[in-house]
Amino acid sequence: RMALQVVAVNGSGQQSEPLPMSLARIIESKNQVLVDALPYIDKEYDDPQVRDMVDNMVEDEMNQFEPEDYVASLPPVPPVSIPSDSLLRQEWDRIAADPESKMRPIDMARYDVGPPQGSDAADPNKWEEALSRTQTQLEYTSQRAANAELLAQYGVNAWRAYNSGLDDTLVLHKAELERRRVQVVEVNRKRMAEQLSVESKLRRLEERYALQLNKNMRLEALCFALEQESKPAEPNVKQE
Repeated sequence: RMALQVVAVNGSGQQSEPLPMSLARIIESKNQVLVDALPYIDKEYDDPQVRDMVDNMVEDEMNQFEPEDYVASLPPVPPVSIPSDSLLRQEWDRIAADPESKMRPIDMARYDVGPPQGSDAADPNKWEEALSRTQTQLEYTSQRAANAELLAQYGVNAWRAYNSGLDDTLVLHKAELERRRVQVVEVNRKRMAEQLSVESKLRRLEERYALQLNKNMRLEALCFALEQESKPAEPNVKQE
């Protein structure tokens, strides 16, 4: 028996013989390969030489395999629509103009707190900018302090509730995983029972096939011998 059986088709690409509905649903194209392995009966793969041969055949097939266009039936990608006045459009245009260009680094000066230095000390605008930055940092600090107080007051219970939700989710996933494992075991058990129930019949058919093949070979040898005997003997021509 072969592990892989290619479905036969005629020249027009249609199946040459009617197939059962259950099989017709599986086979949708003329290049479809039907897996017909019997792992609980066929033990040839346990032989290291056979395993190496199969692995080499699979590797050769993968080297020659040309994948189909699996997204050909999908609709085309819609055009990108980005507002012209957005920062994303600016970055898009920058990368389109020069793919090797780098993003402008983050300006950390706006986080600096302190009075203007040097000649900027006489500029009122610089003082206003420094005051604005200081007020921003003060607001950030106030927000961090408020968040720290809220975390100290409600954080423990919030984390307990969150962890309880995670535990419930874990229990659900474990139950689903166990259910899937039971299904896998049941499928494998059913598959093994079905294959072992017909093992003796398959062995008898293999023996009959081998006997018939041996018989045909002997008949072919006998026919060839009879053909040789029935040919007239060629006269010996003496060369002078």
